[in-house]
Amino acid sequence: RRISAEAALKLKEYTDCDGIMVARGAMGNPWIFKQIQQGLQGKAIIEPSPIDKVNMCILHLELAMKYFEEIKAVREMRKHIAWYIKGLRYCTEIKDRVNSSTEYEDVLGILNDYKSSLIEGEGNF
Repeated sequence: RRISAEAALKLKEYTDCDGIMVARGAMGNPWIFKQIQQGLQGKAIIEPSPIDKVNMCILHLELAMKYFEEIKAVREMRKHIAWYIKGLRYCTEIKDRVNSSTEYEDVLGILNDYKSSLIEGEGNF
């Protein structure tokens, strides 16, 4: 089970702790830190859109390519992409396609096609 900003805020209120260990709660959800901050400031907690999540996949993939050889970057990104898109429409099909890809351009194409299908409200995966 993943930690949410709401759960972190309830924990802080209940325990009056000075800090919260988010740890794996940030896997696939780097927005959690901003969401916790929003909650602490009494602001509405803004959830990332499906497009935001796919854009983060693309950014993360591009950054991985700067630090690793292509095959390592693509393999490493498989799990991250799965975390980012968990619960989104067609996520199983996208994960299957990404997991069978070994090249950056293929994964990037899958993600861009997926983003387009989300924008258009359709998709054939």
